[in-house]
Formats: sequence, structure tokens, C-alpha cells
Amino acid sequence: LTYSIVSIIFDFKYEFISHINDYKFNILITIIVGTLILLYHFQRITAENALKAKEMDLVKLNQLKTQAELQALQAKINPHFLYNALNSIVSLIHEDANKAEDMTLKLSKLFRYSINTLEENFSTIKEEVEVLNAYLDIEKVRFGNRINFKIEVADELLGKQIPRFLLQPLVENAFKHGLKDIVANGFLKVSISQIEKNIAILIFDNGYPFPEELVAGYGLQSTYDKLELLYKEGYDLQLINAPEKHIKISIPLI
Repeated sequence: LTYSIVSIIFDFKYEFISHINDYKFNILITIIVGTLILLYHFQRITAENALKAKEMDLVKLNQLKTQAELQALQAKINPHFLYNALNSIVSLIHEDANKAEDMTLKLSKLFRYSINTLEENFSTIKEEVEVLNAYLDIEKVRFGNRINFKIEVADELLGKQIPRFLLQPLVENAFKHGLKDIVANGFLKVSISQIEKNIAILIFDNGYPFPEELVAGYGLQSTYDKLELLYKEGYDLQLINAPEKHIKISIPLI
């Protein structure tokens, strides 16, 4: 078989049968065929490695794209909130300098958290609640006693992780679209609990109900985008008006 292969490739005119006992000729043929086989395998491995490298580059590019999209979502702070917060600080400077200073520090904390220099996609529930409390303290200056706030989360869940900057945009959305015209007895509650292997996040308010044809504002759209990037189809988000108006999110427990 070896002789036949070499004869076809190199068009040798030898009578191979007469060389069967030729030791040197047998070695030469073996070396030639072995070299051809090694060359073939080397070329195939090189081609496979090049293909794998391209595939890895594509995966890496997709990962970088996803990371960039997540960072863009996390870096957003509603400019209207910033404008209102700064106006509130200015008005407080002459009325209550200590309160103005405290509000400035909380605003700084909120922005520092949103910058996310470590490029993390998840934070602990404890961190998210702390940032949410800072945001609510700022909004209390604007809304005064018109709205009551409540956050409920079990202690054993504080160390669990959820998407970074998930809660604040949703609560801000409740202020912007639901509670903005409340003059008294406004109510907003954030509840975080564990249901089997999922974390359930519920955000209640007694403001305007969700319209039937909802046009997602920044808060909701950023949440949809973030959950889609992080969980694909492994999450659930519902907007519910009855019996109590609330947003319900279910994500896998990490």
C-alpha cells in the first residue's frame, strides 16, 4: 500500500516488487510517507487552531460587547433627578446647612456607586438597599411627608447578589410615572424575598396605574435590557395593577 501511494504521488516508474528486499529503499519510502502524513496532520491542526482562535475572538468580542452594554446601562443617572436634587441642595444651604451637606454626601454616594470602576455586573442586596436608601433620603427632601417609604428584606438575603443598580431606577420610575402628583398619603414599598430557588423583588406604589399600552420609560427599559443581557430567558418581569399596583421581578438565586 505504501509503495502504491508513493507511486501515485511521485509517478515513480519502479518495479516495487523487485525492491521489497531493498532495505534502504524501504526506509526511504517510509520516511517520505511518514513526512507526508505528518505534514497533513500539521496543516489540519494549524487550520483547526486558526478556526478555534477565530471562534474565541468572536466569543470575546461578544462578551466585551455585552459588558460594554451593561456598563452603559449602569452608568446612567436620570438627568432630571440630578437637576431636582441639586435644586433641593441649593434651597437647603440657607435653611439647613447640615441637611444640605448630608444630602450632598448621599448624592455623591449614589453617583460613585453608578460609576462602577470595578466593572462589576452584580452587587449584594445589602449594597443595593444602601444605595436605594441614599436615593430615598434625597427624594424625601423634595416630597416631604407626602410619601411613606418602606423596604422589607430578610437578613439572610442581604449577602445574596442581584444585578447592580437594579432597584434605584425602578423606584425612580415609580416616582416619575406613578407618584409625581401625589399630594398626601403616598406609599412606596420594596419587598425582597426568596421563593424556592429564585429571588422575588416587588415594588409597590399607590400612584397612577400602569397603562394598558405601556411605553417603557428609562427605568423600565434599562431593567428589561439589563435582565435580558444577564439572564437571557431566565428571568420574569411583570407589571401588575390589581389587587395592588406593583412591579414583580423573579431572578435566579446566586
